Amino acid sequence: MKKEFIILFFLIIVSTSFYLLPNKENYNKENYKGVICLIIDDFGYSNNELSKEFLSMHPDFSIAIIPGLKYSNYISLFSDSLGFENIVHMPMEAKNQDSYRNNSYLLNSNLNEIEVESMINRAFLEIPTAIGMNNHQGSKATEDLQLMKYIARSLKKRDKFFLDSFTNPESRGFITMRRYGVKTELRQVFLDHVESKEHIQTQLDSLVSLSHIMDVAIGIGHVKQVTLDLLKKEIPKLKALGYKFAPLSAVVR
Repeated sequence: MKKEFIILFFLIIVSTSFYLLPNKENYNKENYKGVICLIIDDFGYSNNELSKEFLSMHPDFSIAIIPGLKYSNYISLFSDSLGFENIVHMPMEAKNQDSYRNNSYLLNSNLNEIEVESMINRAFLEIPTAIGMNNHQGSKATEDLQLMKYIARSLKKRDKFFLDSFTNPESRGFITMRRYGVKTELRQVFLDHVESKEHIQTQLDSLVSLSHIMDVAIGIGHVKQVTLDLLKKEIPKLKALGYKFAPLSAVVR
């Protein structure tokens, strides 16, 4: 945990030097207490009431959709029609992963560049409104430099950005995308890896605090009821206090 904190702190410093938001009044930090970017992961499993409630909110967050699921394409088109930015939440191999080993979109170090290109191409065809990608899991995949080079080349060709979910402090995602000219950033806070109201509130408070010292603070949450309940209450409060919620496309550089 200490090692992850040190590496994350270093990458925050590096990424902050690239954080030049568009010169528009909407995202000028001087006009706000802080600028926050939220991404909600794991859409595509269902079109249930929980998903619908997230999408009934104001589009103050981007949504990440896993390809290869029953509702992946539908959620992509529907969310886009409501004004939400969406990205491909690409399955990537984890060190302790079992549930996604047979997923047809799973990126892993055994694949060659042609296979990686084919999977990424299919993912963007299935989620046609996606403007970028982040990794779903991927603690093993993102530390593989060659695999990340394949991904970077594919995204560069498509003019898509990459958000490093930073599931591994040894991730090569952020640095590799920079080297290949792919717009990129990395998340600073996971909101809900512990599913309790108190924990998520603490994590959101941390994200808010980071927005005071960074041009933008990036947080990731998931399609969970406890996350929805808290965000429905807290986002309007934060906006009333003078915080701005920026879309992911305005953050990556």
